[in-house]
Amino acid sequence: MAFTLAHPQFPLLARSVSFPLTPMSQSQPQPPPSLPAPLRLPVPTDQGLFALHTDHYSWTDILTDLERLPDQDFSAVLDVEDTPRWARFVWVRGQLGGGLAASGQDVDLTLAARALPRAHVSLVQVEPQVAEMLWECRRAPARLLPTPWPALHAELEQGHFYGVLVAGDRCSFWAAGRVVSGSLPVAGARCYALDSSETLGRDDLVALWTELMVLTARFQPEFPAVWRQACLELSGRYPVLDPFAGEVTLRGQRLEVSEEAPVQELRPALLSCYRTCLRRLGLRLRELPTQTLEYRAAWPKAGLGDA
Repeated sequence: MAFTLAHPQFPLLARSVSFPLTPMSQSQPQPPPSLPAPLRLPVPTDQGLFALHTDHYSWTDILTDLERLPDQDFSAVLDVEDTPRWARFVWVRGQLGGGLAASGQDVDLTLAARALPRAHVSLVQVEPQVAEMLWECRRAPARLLPTPWPALHAELEQGHFYGVLVAGDRCSFWAAGRVVSGSLPVAGARCYALDSSETLGRDDLVALWTELMVLTARFQPEFPAVWRQACLELSGRYPVLDPFAGEVTLRGQRLEVSEEAPVQELRPALLSCYRTCLRRLGLRLRELPTQTLEYRAAWPKAGLGDA
């Protein structure tokens, strides 16, 4: 059974609360606790710009200050809360991505100001990657990971994890299997993953890798042969690379990917194979003229920002 705590005029800022119909017997195994949706993930606060209450600093002044935000390099998170109602707004590289209400629905800043006239308001500057993940993961399903921390660390590295790791009140942001920001779990903690790369579409991923492989082969003609050998050697770890399965094929310099190959398997497999090829060829990614590719949204999600 569920009921909703709602403001009569602004239902979007409502919070849904659910209760089980029947209590669970003590003899039954307890399932891992689920994470509520939407998640208002903790953000690093070391670059806090302000934290105030609208009783002392009006919404008019706050909105005026927000209009003066720095330009394209500015990424930040604005939290508005009048418990239990809240809204969050995320800027990524100078652009307001949007706002999310406690109900899980999109909300604009003007509506939030009217719906929450007496609220705590805080603005924190964050790294662009952190801002991107916060916005992309706002409705991502939280997956409970079977391996506890810190043994999980090696799995996230090997899988080139791109997303958010949550364990209790600790939250860390990851790109290509490396920690970008946040707090790591305590020893023995069970963790949830919100995978930002789920927002990366197959077409965008394949198009990016195809162009990168063509570029690499032009720079180093031996690349296709080295790629095929690396696929064969890594197919035990990444079955999607098995040349006999035909899910990933390099024909000449062009990448062909089967529709049956899941994006979540493709991303770490392609990245690992490409890194292997670069090592064997004695190349570094920054030596290649990839500037036009680096501006694509798919570039960091594919793990290439740290390749």
